[in-house]
Amino acid sequence: MTKEQATDLNLLLATFRCFNEQLYMLKGAHSKSVKQKFNRLVKVSAQYEREVLRFTNESKELEVIYDALMEVLVTVKNDVHGQE
Repeated sequence: MTKEQATDLNLLLATFRCFNEQLYMLKGAHSKSVKQKFNRLVKVSAQYEREVLRFTNESKELEVIYDALMEVLVTVKNDVHGQE
């Protein structure tokens, strides 16, 4: 795997971890059948995240990318709330 491919993979994995965190923050916001589907998605997402961490040996590069992506998400969220 080239360095560029490894970076792309880490970016993808970090993006998925951010997705998982966003799912976690929405937990409890749904009801009835949507809630069941949402809870299944959360469980699958958590399983996938565990596999990602195991696959990458919890690499520092993945953590740096993940932290940066979460900062971007928080900034966007704050900007959206500031425009309301």
